[in-house]
Amino acid sequence: MPIPSEGGTGAGGLVVRIAGTRWVIPLAGVIEVVRAARLIRVPGGVPAVRGMVNHRGRILTVADASRALELPGDAGTGGEVVIVEWQLRRFGIAVDAVVELNGETRTSLAEIDLERIATAIFA
Repeated sequence: MPIPSEGGTGAGGLVVRIAGTRWVIPLAGVIEVVRAARLIRVPGGVPAVRGMVNHRGRILTVADASRALELPGDAGTGGEVVIVEWQLRRFGIAVDAVVELNGETRTSLAEIDLERIATAIFA
């Protein structure tokens, strides 16, 4: 499901659920949501890496968001993968669910730190 462009305003975000908590991913970084993504495990990979996914012919690393963000509890089911781009790096974030696409900035939700996730999976 491709995400519509917001014209570069950076406002709004994709609301997702990770480890029982709602988070927002800024729309400026979201490329697409892949439902029922087929992940390939990476033997000996870092804990923050859930696996790899073929996204439109490009192999991308998929982060386990709960581990990359060091959230308490077990890793989620990761039923959906949000493809994002940060600092010219494209990768996936496994989330329990995509809740909604919101065109307005949600101050009540914590914003996912894409830099922290990228550092956890590419370091």
